[in-house]
Amino acid sequence: MQCVHLWAEKSGTWDKLLDLPAIGVPVVTHSPETSWGFGAGLQGYFKLPEASRTSIVYADGCYTLNKQYYISAGGTLYFGGKTPWFMTLNGSYRNYPDVYFGLGNTITENRKHGTSFNSQRGQARIETQIYLPANWSIGPLFNFLHETIDTAPFSAKASLSPLTIMWGLGVVTQYDTRDTIYYPTSGLFFKASVTHYDNALGSTARLTYLKADLRHFVPLPYTIVFAWQFTTEWALSDNISSIPFRCLPTLGGQDLVRGVRRNMFCDNAMVALQTEFRFPIWRFIRLHVFAGIGDVYNTDNWNWTTPKIGYGLGLRLGINKAKVNIRFDIARNNIYKEWNTWNSYSFYLTATEAF
Repeated sequence: MQCVHLWAEKSGTWDKLLDLPAIGVPVVTHSPETSWGFGAGLQGYFKLPEASRTSIVYADGCYTLNKQYYISAGGTLYFGGKTPWFMTLNGSYRNYPDVYFGLGNTITENRKHGTSFNSQRGQARIETQIYLPANWSIGPLFNFLHETIDTAPFSAKASLSPLTIMWGLGVVTQYDTRDTIYYPTSGLFFKASVTHYDNALGSTARLTYLKADLRHFVPLPYTIVFAWQFTTEWALSDNISSIPFRCLPTLGGQDLVRGVRRNMFCDNAMVALQTEFRFPIWRFIRLHVFAGIGDVYNTDNWNWTTPKIGYGLGLRLGINKAKVNIRFDIARNNIYKEWNTWNSYSFYLTATEAF
């Protein structure tokens, strides 16, 4: 959650409000996975001594009309000194009635509705990186997942266990030349991580998770921005069928190939590409035109099928000087056409950019 308040270019009352170190706001969200959600959040901005970037901390909570709720807290702290470094922390707990659509990338009738189950999930992640020359950084990471499932469509292939505990250690590296963090207009961003989960660490499954994310922001005339992202994730194990469902890469949701419902397509490998044109409309309002394509695969049994495509339009309302935006997107996909149904649109109301 990154909601604060609208920002303006002219000086005056707005500028004074934008300089507040912290702000509390109501949270209103919407996505196909949650329906409408309502809650509250608190976010603070501050600069630590000798740091080159502004740190941010947040806490929020939300309840949805699908009877889901979550609470989360975290932030990114930037430290200066002779060896600049930064730390990202995230923690959350959610009670989440959810839907299991099966594994694989084929478009079947069973994916229309899926099977309902209830999940209680707690997560924590810590990344610490030291800055290196030429805009690089590197450091260790820690990831923890604890999930219990009350009622589940039990299947050996699905790996929907009543209890999943995952302790992971790894390394993360990053290259970043973006002009701003929350709404870049130029620059390159690359991030890659390797996380290993092992029974010796107390995990219920043994696997190695690889993730890479490349983004490029290209300024065009008339302050138009062309942005694109390539991302891939791989969950590798000697026994792929033992990988917990929650640890499998997936497409869809409010950030990746919008228009496709999150978790509708899951398997142990995912590849996706998405693009956006970002047009200025008036002061703090911008129009986005976006499209994404991707799919999931099983490394033991590759099945090449119709890629999943999502595309649509969005509006952005700037809410502070850090260029955090309120985001409204409407999207559709190429899946419903094969199902011959009119209900082919999804819309998302949230904050911060998809990428």
